[in-house]
Amino acid sequence: MVGYAPATQDVAVAAGESTTLDVALAPQAINLAEIVVTGYGEQHAGNITGAVTQVSAEKFNPGRVISPELLIQNKIPGVQVVESNEPGGGVTIRTRGAATVESGNDPLYVIDGIPVGIAQGAGGGLSAGRNALNFLNPSDIETITVLRDASAAAIYGANAASGVVIIETKGGRGRPQVEYQGSTSASSVTRLPQMLDAAQFRTAVMTYGDTSQQNQLQNATTNWFDLVGQTAFGQEHNVAVANATDRTDWRLSVGYLNQRGVLRSSAVERMSLGLSLTQRMFNDRLEVRTNLRGSRVFDRFTPGGVLSNAAQMGPTQPVLDPNAPSGYYDWPGNRLTSADNPVAILALATDRGTTYRSIGNAAASYRVPFLQGLRANLNLAYDVTRTDRLTFTPSILHSQTKTGNDGSDYRANQSQTNTSLEAYGNYTVPRSVGPGTMELTAGYSFAQSSGDYPWYLASGLSTDVLGGNGVTTARTVQNFRDIQESRLISFFGRANYNVNDRYLAALSVRRDGSSRFGPANQWGTFPSLSLGWRISEESFLKNVGSLSDLKLRAAWGGTGNQAIPNYQQYARYLLGDAQTQAQFGPDFIPTIRPSPYNPSIKWESTRSFDLGVDFGFMKQRVSGSLDWYDKETRDLVFFAPVPAGFTIGNATWRNIGTMRNRGVELSLNTRLREAPSGGLRWTADFTASHNSNEMLTIYPSEGTTRVLTGLVAGGVGTYIQVLQPGQPINSFYVYHHIRGADGRPIYQDRTGLTNNKFNGTPDGTINEQDLYVDLNGDSVINQDDRRPFHDPAPKWIFGHSSYFGYGNFELNFTLRAYLGNYVYNNVASNLGTYSEVTRGSPYNLHASVLETGFETPQYLSDFYVEDASFLRMDNITLAYSFMYQGQPLRAFGTIQNAFTLTGYSGVDPTAGLNGLDNNIYPRSRTFTAGLSVRF
Repeated sequence: MVGYAPATQDVAVAAGESTTLDVALAPQAINLAEIVVTGYGEQHAGNITGAVTQVSAEKFNPGRVISPELLIQNKIPGVQVVESNEPGGGVTIRTRGAATVESGNDPLYVIDGIPVGIAQGAGGGLSAGRNALNFLNPSDIETITVLRDASAAAIYGANAASGVVIIETKGGRGRPQVEYQGSTSASSVTRLPQMLDAAQFRTAVMTYGDTSQQNQLQNATTNWFDLVGQTAFGQEHNVAVANATDRTDWRLSVGYLNQRGVLRSSAVERMSLGLSLTQRMFNDRLEVRTNLRGSRVFDRFTPGGVLSNAAQMGPTQPVLDPNAPSGYYDWPGNRLTSADNPVAILALATDRGTTYRSIGNAAASYRVPFLQGLRANLNLAYDVTRTDRLTFTPSILHSQTKTGNDGSDYRANQSQTNTSLEAYGNYTVPRSVGPGTMELTAGYSFAQSSGDYPWYLASGLSTDVLGGNGVTTARTVQNFRDIQESRLISFFGRANYNVNDRYLAALSVRRDGSSRFGPANQWGTFPSLSLGWRISEESFLKNVGSLSDLKLRAAWGGTGNQAIPNYQQYARYLLGDAQTQAQFGPDFIPTIRPSPYNPSIKWESTRSFDLGVDFGFMKQRVSGSLDWYDKETRDLVFFAPVPAGFTIGNATWRNIGTMRNRGVELSLNTRLREAPSGGLRWTADFTASHNSNEMLTIYPSEGTTRVLTGLVAGGVGTYIQVLQPGQPINSFYVYHHIRGADGRPIYQDRTGLTNNKFNGTPDGTINEQDLYVDLNGDSVINQDDRRPFHDPAPKWIFGHSSYFGYGNFELNFTLRAYLGNYVYNNVASNLGTYSEVTRGSPYNLHASVLETGFETPQYLSDFYVEDASFLRMDNITLAYSFMYQGQPLRAFGTIQNAFTLTGYSGVDPTAGLNGLDNNIYPRSRTFTAGLSVRF
């Protein structure tokens, strides 16, 4: 269960045949007869009938890559990889759009046969705050395979609704050899929120503020973003020793990475160790494979409030104040409505975390001697994580004195242990079954997750002297401990039928039982059926022009989703929340009511249909695939509002409705120029994908028409997105703001004048009737006049990678484009009104106020929903390979995020998956130089 090879395979060499030192740029034609490892078995690469794509190390994204998912960003059609920009920060993968609205859209990760997090739901596991997969060193990875459609993923059942990502690490090869790769990098910010400068801020305060605000202004000219930012330097070193013989293959690797962030105090440091060992015994009847991975990841986070306060702090104010207890300037009067000095937060507060993680497995495969064609397999795996998180805020910080909190010390020491057992058999029927051959697989899987999640919070510290390095007395101390367990039991089977590599069929079924549902709904069944017809093998096409391969595919399958919190089936559906607390001295212990009061919650289920064609011409010099899919998810699980009387609270986890994704995907791989003698070589890959998403039903039995989502900064409980039948999920839900002749939104100021000569009422009031369109015609502007208006998901995603070579030189680059994605600029909507300079101490303003003239917030205006389509050069790499004292060396330089072309006015047009841009970590441009050597 350690890999898949695609029908539209992106790589051509067999796993393990090349490294980053190789001069060859791109793979040759796919060998349709190549044997590849599949889920619980093996298949010929050309005989796979689902939508599956594999990317190997030769085509991974280069440069400073901390999280493994970023290796395949922009490489596979229909797979959207979105990063948070923070060093080692969260990375999210969406396969063919969002499969659910809230209860877990992450794919299932399988690393060297280890299903990561399968008991508790899909995703990468536990971490101290950043991406959980950062424990895995990208330089150890050989291939990454994504199962995109349900027919391919259904064999994994419960957690495969959002696809499956299979990661294979490198093993031993050839003679004994040592590899080293080292690099250094520098990163700088490419774009920040556009705020008023000191002169513009002073003018705004003098115009709109009262005497109190005006008297607080000083004469500094401070760029707060410059003070909290930095040029981020990094280094990485990886050493591996490997060997392979006829009996034993092994590889031992050690890695070290240290990368700072472009915001001060943010950094990630990783030390990793990996071992792969394969032993063959008893005339190769028994093969035992062991994989062990361990790491220590130390994260330093920019303390909370630094970025937002850098935007809001007045640029006329100084940085230091020798008379203040902290030594840093803050607004006078200790007002609640005042920004905090971000430099003081950086200097005095602490936020750091450490993650220790180890995963490993022992997998045995035995060819049974008394039954030809039968292979018995056993896979025992573990995944153990320990995290330590410390957040210390001293009492002398402005944020603590103005609120009366007087300092806080938060610590969380959490752990999680996942274990799994899989036993299955592969049987290749030794004789023909009818006109073809048959392969059968059947097995059993057991996965368990146990977690211990304690935390401690002290508020009102008696002293700041310890600075988070010890526990001090405090006014209020809270201790909390949460212990959870979950299990998943599965039975699965698959049959592959092959008639002369021409007619192909695969049938699979998996039955999963999850502890997360009540007794009546614990079990889910997930079948799939896929068919393939290699039409190029028919006599009427065998000699047609340059055609080398043409295969038609059709697939149908079902998958499930159990990614909800534990114990929801025991929630007090009629009497209160799922969890209560009992106090024992200073400790609070969660208690769960033992009898099921919400047993009706059940599996989300996703059914998808896929039609595809794989093609190749000129002996596969041009190859690719085209897919159309229809994916429908039923019984969506969502933490949703409930009718009055259902609970004491106003929301609970429940099944709420149905949604659908439809789309097309295209991948094209071309070897445009080949020159084995060292001349010009050029290989190019193209991907394109289109996805349309729609909410079909919501609370069909209750008649509810919508659910608000997307909480944003500004106001109280301001939600800017909606779930509504007939609309894409998380559509922006806004008023239609009337525009003037110049395209700017209408707005009347307090003098009765407007920003574009609109004839409003000059009585000093704002008449919303004159600002927004009255959609329902009732002459009143209220919630009923809001409308769904675009959504964050891109309608089209395009990708292009080119690999050039001449002699020993290489030049590679990757382009990415999104079309039709929209972003809500929350920095502009929250800070882009003149009212911000009238609240206590004046806040700095977003520069959009110079265009709009808004005096009061217009959070729900569609003005802030911007088209964020973009074209980005993700990376450019120039490399040179040469021999030095008989050893092969490769020197390279890479630029990541070389440029972005977009009309979006905010920080980053990707802005996460939900399209809400509110002081997100800024994107950076990274320059990396390195050297690889093998000896």
